[in-house]
Amino acid sequence: MPLVAVIAVGVGLLCMWKVHQFSEPEPVITVNGPQAPEEFNPKRITYEVFGAVGEGGTLVYVDIDGHPHQVDVTTLPWSHDETTTLTVASGSISVHVHGGEVGCRMLVDGVVRDEHMASHPDADVQCRVKSA
Repeated sequence: MPLVAVIAVGVGLLCMWKVHQFSEPEPVITVNGPQAPEEFNPKRITYEVFGAVGEGGTLVYVDIDGHPHQVDVTTLPWSHDETTTLTVASGSISVHVHGGEVGCRMLVDGVVRDEHMASHPDADVQCRVKSA
């Protein structure tokens, strides 16, 4: 009886192994052709401030990495350029002067994306590019 049980278990295992072999999918052979590197165009974001600074002023700009920078302004015009290869970039600038007139402009690749001006004592303006 034990011999019959061993033979039955062995035949059962052999049958299960064969069924597993037959149900296994064939290997998929794929050949990927050469892939070109991803195209990218560097973006240049320009921050510009212009007007009459009067007795001084302060500007705060957020760079393309999201870091704020504060600059004490004594003369205008003021300009700052940044270049990135990111697919999406954003930036902003906020200006407050003690003069009577101030303006800001943000350009992406030389195209004006946002521009604002203010003409009153203690003028302040903000410019923002959400997606360049």
